[in-house]
Amino acid sequence: MVTDLAGSTRLGRMNNVLVVDDEPNVVAVVQEMLSSENYNIITAYSLAEAKSIIRRQNINLVLTDLLLGDGSGIDVLQEAHQFHPDSQVILMTGRPTIQNAVEVIKRGAYDYLVKPFALETVKMTLGRAAEKIRLEQENIKLRELMSFYQISEAMGSIIELDQLLNLILKTAIKEYESDVAAIFYTDEEIGLYLKSSIGLGDDEFYRMLTDHCYEISLQSISSSSALVINDPDIDFTWWERSIKSTMCQPFQAKGKILGTLVVVRTQNTHPFSHGQLAGLSLLSSKAATAVENSNLYEDLKKTYIATVEALANAVEARDSYTRGHTERVYLLACAIAEELEWSKKQLGDLKIGALLHDIGKIGVPDSILNKPGPLTPEEAEIMKNHPTTGAKMVESIEFLRPALPYILYHHERHDGTGYPLGLAGESIPLPGRLLAVGDTMDAITSDRPYRKGRALELAVEEIMRNSGTQFNPVVADACLSAYNKGKLNFLFP
Repeated sequence: MVTDLAGSTRLGRMNNVLVVDDEPNVVAVVQEMLSSENYNIITAYSLAEAKSIIRRQNINLVLTDLLLGDGSGIDVLQEAHQFHPDSQVILMTGRPTIQNAVEVIKRGAYDYLVKPFALETVKMTLGRAAEKIRLEQENIKLRELMSFYQISEAMGSIIELDQLLNLILKTAIKEYESDVAAIFYTDEEIGLYLKSSIGLGDDEFYRMLTDHCYEISLQSISSSSALVINDPDIDFTWWERSIKSTMCQPFQAKGKILGTLVVVRTQNTHPFSHGQLAGLSLLSSKAATAVENSNLYEDLKKTYIATVEALANAVEARDSYTRGHTERVYLLACAIAEELEWSKKQLGDLKIGALLHDIGKIGVPDSILNKPGPLTPEEAEIMKNHPTTGAKMVESIEFLRPALPYILYHHERHDGTGYPLGLAGESIPLPGRLLAVGDTMDAITSDRPYRKGRALELAVEEIMRNSGTQFNPVVADACLSAYNKGKLNFLFP
């Protein structure tokens, strides 16, 4: 972008300059001075008129007299900074004092001109102010582009939606120097609700702040437009804390509004600008993409799980005595895993692993699978192949790989006498140790052609009796703990 000696921008967007003075002759002189420059000159002859213009139009630069008939240039400065935080204000006066100069600079004025002033002085001062605006805007855009690039890179490697949303919120806090950032979701059944936030607490002020963000989000969704709220008349105040400025941007995918991204300043007194709102729209688009990708991933995950359940049911359909086995094993293992304080991710993998742990039995002949009596040594060897067969069936499917340790190791024993690999102790992956207990619990309590299922209490006693030989002691203890807390009773009414 090219600038001339006066600093006004050529081949770029024209700056709106508001000239305010209660002396029409001064306004006319300034207007004539700048007529050949790349400025759109707007004039006002009183504080009231200047305020009206500032509230209705986009103003970049202000050139105002310090003393006005109905107020002062300081009032104009404050009004301009409230509604146009990026604007630069230059004060003029015919009665200069050191005190006045210091005061206006402290209030945030860009410069201070003494009447009468030369044409070149006005042009140079306005040019430098315009250049400052340009550089600040470019700096903001550069920071935003870097942040958006980082988020885009993260979106390529992070699947967890909560992590992505937290990254977006952290970026909003940093880039817009805000104190609070929140994402609200829309839902057809429950309506608008808070999905994720940074900076919100539990006391009365933060509850009030949450309500404020909620109401602004409703307005934004209702109007399908972004909002900047800088009006002090609607500020919420609680003791010495207050809401200074708010931006809200709805985000959507495929023409449907999914939610809103809201940022709030409670300590930073500088109001948000409409230029920043444009940047927030790009950030909210990242939120929309993250939500849409997450929804697609969840739909795909549900489809896979439905397929997994169909496969598990196909195995169980061949043996009426094991119908419901995989579901019961999952629920038993899940109760034990909770005692072991497994993460949400681990519990998700457990569901797929439990449902698929016997998938290899598809390769076992019906004559062996449904045999009412004990198996011969040859038949037992064929049955022992089902973990390996099952592992081979799913190992090439990326989504099902978390099920592999459940499929392959659930018949391994703590003392190393299990199958198919004869692993022992801690060398048995934790999923295999866990499922060995859940699988055996269901086997003991389920009816078989050659015996009736035993009571839950006896099954737990059997697990504890074989702790340290067949079963991992830590998992066995967790099973006992779950039983003592009544977590297993729902399976055995």
